[in-house]
Amino acid sequence: MMKIESLPRVTASHLVKSVDLNHHGTLYAGRMAEWVVEVGFMTARAALECSPQNIVCVRLHGMDFRESVDGGETLVLEGRTAYVGRSSLTVYVQASKLHDRKKERVPTDGFVTFVHIKDGKATPHELEVEAPETEEAQQIWMHIANERSKRQGK
Repeated sequence: MMKIESLPRVTASHLVKSVDLNHHGTLYAGRMAEWVVEVGFMTARAALECSPQNIVCVRLHGMDFRESVDGGETLVLEGRTAYVGRSSLTVYVQASKLHDRKKERVPTDGFVTFVHIKDGKATPHELEVEAPETEEAQQIWMHIANERSKRQGK
C-alpha cells in the first residue's frame, strides 16, 4: 500500500491563444474544461500505470471559475490524485497563471473522475492507497467521499 501523496503529479502549460477566447475576449470555459480533463487523464494514467485504452472519463465536477484569463497568458495546470475507489480514481486539477508562482489566486480548479476499464466494463484497478496524511489531502479526500455518498444516496 502506498501514500496517496506519493502518487505522481502531472503538470502541463498552455498559452492562451486567440482561438481559445470567448466572445468577451477571455479564455473560453469549454477550452479550460478540455485542459482540466486532459491533465486529469494524464495524472490518472500515471497513477494507474496503465494503457490509455483502460481509462475512461466519467465525470467532470466541481470546476469553478474564479478569475478570467486573458489571451497571451500562460496557464500551468497541475493534477494530483485526490481519491481512489475500487475501479475509479478522482484527480484534482488546479490552474494558476505562470507569473503567479505563489498560486495566490487560482483562476480555476476542479475534479475529474476516471474509471479503469477492461473489455468495456469497470474493472478494479488494484491501486491501494493509505488514507491521506496532509491536512489539504485529507480535506480533498473527504470532499470527494462525501460527494460520492450523496450521489449514491447514502
